Amino acid sequence: MRTMASLVNTEKTFTINVPWGKIAGVTWGNSSDPPVLMAPGRLVPCTSFRPLVQLLPDCFFYVAIDLPGNGYSDRLPPGIRYSYFDLVPAIEKVVKHFKWEKLMYVAHSLGTVVGAYFDLAYPGRFTRVVHLDPIPLYFTITPQQFEGWYKEFFGDHYDDAKYAKYVLGKETAPKYKLDDIKIKLKEAHHITNEETLEHILDRYIEPAGDGLYRFTYDQSMKNTTLTPFSPSNLQGLLTYTKVPIFAVFAKNVVDRGVYSKVPFALDSNSWPNGNYKFKIVDGYHDVHMTNPEYMADDISKFLLEEFRAKL
Repeated sequence: MRTMASLVNTEKTFTINVPWGKIAGVTWGNSSDPPVLMAPGRLVPCTSFRPLVQLLPDCFFYVAIDLPGNGYSDRLPPGIRYSYFDLVPAIEKVVKHFKWEKLMYVAHSLGTVVGAYFDLAYPGRFTRVVHLDPIPLYFTITPQQFEGWYKEFFGDHYDDAKYAKYVLGKETAPKYKLDDIKIKLKEAHHITNEETLEHILDRYIEPAGDGLYRFTYDQSMKNTTLTPFSPSNLQGLLTYTKVPIFAVFAKNVVDRGVYSKVPFALDSNSWPNGNYKFKIVDGYHDVHMTNPEYMADDISKFLLEEFRAKL
């Protein structure tokens, strides 16, 4: 079995027309092969999957998208809050465009939540799911925290100054020198090599005049609304699915206690349908970009189990 490193030259860009504009993305491989849809995290473009895809099997058709308001995908209409529910239609539109009846799904961070809600809204479409450090998927609050949650995600959004910034979008985003942007991204994503940085820069920034650059994401995406589930309610919702799930957790994030309120995330026995397994790897939140070799073999094996089952 070759890896996608042998098919790097197959990368193609695409756009899909949707009611609010267009969804953009890239593909690798042959469109006649079983599809694997890939959704990145908040603010990050689809090219962030390049380092990982190059280590995965070449018998699949990989389709990575820029979520609305990120990369080259159009934003949602000005003034609309970005909630996870509002991003689910983007997945539905992509699935419909490619005429997929069944597909596998690989996502990071924000993308894992959008995929989980899609699976609940459109059951039976996903055949396998990979979660890459799914921090926001396990966001919970108590009733005592609701006031703070509401003010952060809704009250502040409609603050006069902040609302104006969100409505105007990326056109009013700060402008930076390229070297300063590189420093920001290296620090934010714990990137230590230039090759990975170049993959991330692609579709992440655009020229803004006078030799300066700005980020391509919509300013509203900085405050994507997290849903206020309680731990028990969230567990019932997420463990309801029967779709096989393989999750990869970054050790640095686990050690910080991010999943302390949702122990079922790190306990396969808590999933009643026996469909869940996970692995903890050294690294930070974006370890799938910085060190994809830590998980590529496990993900490949997981995806190939579905492929071989159909042979």
